[in-house]
Amino acid sequence: TAAALLFVSQDSFLFDGHSNNQPDTTAPSTPNSFSSFEYEQANLVWDILKSFSLISVKDGKGTIHRLMSQAMRYSQSDEEARGNVTICIDAMRSMWTFKPERPDTWKESQSILEHVKSVAAHSLEYHDLSPEYILRAGQLSKEAGVFSAMSLNAFVEAQASLEMSLKLLDIGAAKGKRNAAFQKAKAETLHELGRVLRYQANYSESEQSLREALQISNRWNTNRKGNDPSVRKGIADTLHELGVLEVKKHNLDTAALFLQQSLDMRRSSDQCTSDDTHANCASTLHQLAAIHVARKPPSLEKAKTLLQESLSLCQQIGQRAATLKQLARVSIRQGFLDKADTYLEHALELYLELYGDNKLHINIAAVKFQQGALALQREQLEEAWNHFSECLRIRLHVYAYARTVGSREDENPIHLEVSCVLHELGCVGFSQKRYSRSMEVLRAEHDILEKLEESATAQSERLHQARLTNLTWLRKCAKELGQDDEVNRLVNERTAMKKRSARPTEGQAAVLQSDSVTLQWKAMECRALARTFALQKQSSGKNDIIEREKLTRGLDELLEEITMAPQESMKRAAAQFRETVLSCIDKPMKERRISVLKACDELRDVLRAHGLQVSDSINSKKKKK
Repeated sequence: TAAALLFVSQDSFLFDGHSNNQPDTTAPSTPNSFSSFEYEQANLVWDILKSFSLISVKDGKGTIHRLMSQAMRYSQSDEEARGNVTICIDAMRSMWTFKPERPDTWKESQSILEHVKSVAAHSLEYHDLSPEYILRAGQLSKEAGVFSAMSLNAFVEAQASLEMSLKLLDIGAAKGKRNAAFQKAKAETLHELGRVLRYQANYSESEQSLREALQISNRWNTNRKGNDPSVRKGIADTLHELGVLEVKKHNLDTAALFLQQSLDMRRSSDQCTSDDTHANCASTLHQLAAIHVARKPPSLEKAKTLLQESLSLCQQIGQRAATLKQLARVSIRQGFLDKADTYLEHALELYLELYGDNKLHINIAAVKFQQGALALQREQLEEAWNHFSECLRIRLHVYAYARTVGSREDENPIHLEVSCVLHELGCVGFSQKRYSRSMEVLRAEHDILEKLEESATAQSERLHQARLTNLTWLRKCAKELGQDDEVNRLVNERTAMKKRSARPTEGQAAVLQSDSVTLQWKAMECRALARTFALQKQSSGKNDIIEREKLTRGLDELLEEITMAPQESMKRAAAQFRETVLSCIDKPMKERRISVLKACDELRDVLRAHGLQVSDSINSKKKKK
């Protein structure tokens, strides 16, 4: 392969005597499609380079010393440099075989990943490349990012490749040629970037990226009058990803709307019977099932039905493994432990087949976590400890990028997934009466949660509950160890934390009694009206007019309370909620529903943080008279 690449790189210069700056409009050749004559010429180039010590060979691979490479680059004219970059772009495209749905292409792609990233970086230096080659380089960089995230869990590297792709696409679009192709490619890259940012728990940036991708795709779809299947597929994919993001943020109503829209688009596609569409529908059904599991109370039978439907549609190894893992989770909660064990064993086998040598993968860690939970429920403590320990080992590797700058290599990454498994290890250690070891890992969890809560992107409610639970278990360990002073300190810390979340400071107490309490209840009332308005089945008719008037009156009354309330988080949240709902109230039902429900979810989180109980359960059955 290296010899063939050298031939491609040198062919124009050593044999034709000129560089080909014209873009190649033909499809790239497939790997290993060289003739015997081309191989002979490639070997000749190889020998020439070795004879002049321009290349060194080891284990059949040729490399050029860094200083020699720089000297060769500096000796080129700009025209020669551009010609060489275009040759390299074409060479990489001919050798890059990565297909996300085909694991058999992953290993070969990994061997040239760094070359692809290097070619994309060099392409960025030459803004006067033709638009065709800038587009090709941008697409290569995007695919390198997808590969880094999917196969290697290298999220930081994936983000860098995707951001480089966006830079290239913006440069190409500025040239004013093939703008439609650049916009379509940009939407695809923004979609993948949103996914990678979600993996890193950068939820606000992820949403921004995904919404921009959706905006571009919707505009393109309108221009094509909805007749481009690939654009509609892109819209469905991005709606799906927005739904997954909202699940992570625990905005379940908004998530369900995004996912249902995605599923409806996929099922109404002209290619609804294709394997690719079936796989995508299976993925969305899987996520809808996750919502039913996350609800309180959970709808486990409904989740199980959706997962079984998903399993019947998907053939891809990774997707089947993920669905089996989720089925195991449902089975554990239903008490079917033997069935859950079978699901998990099968899921692990599939993941090991998929990832091969890369056993330090986030998905394998997820199976290990579930196996640990299952063993703990069966009171198989040593087995639970081993599973959770393996899960921790993998997550420490995957999330190593989340370590604080300048920290030691043995320090834990500041990531919620790491703190979760540390907590489970602490619980298992306590059950084993290894109180000192249990306290050690629970303290590590405590440190991570404390640092996460300081982060602006953290999920405050979930973290707050995790911290309270952590302090409870630390107190148990201290009590068993006879550390009375530590017990008192932990009790005081937990009490103080609950007071901070439940009540304002003393200086604000009198004001909140007179003003903010009224604002809170008015906000809850207005939020209920907004949810009823958003969840209507029809956006026209008498009922719609009535609900709209109720909501408008409620928003006017809310404004009065906002005006009188003191400057604090409740006032800001209520004002933002009112502004969002007002901006959507006259829009068509499909357009307003997601925005209004998202505003309701955000207000709900603030209300709960102020100690109010907010329930969104809907009883669809009419009471019998």
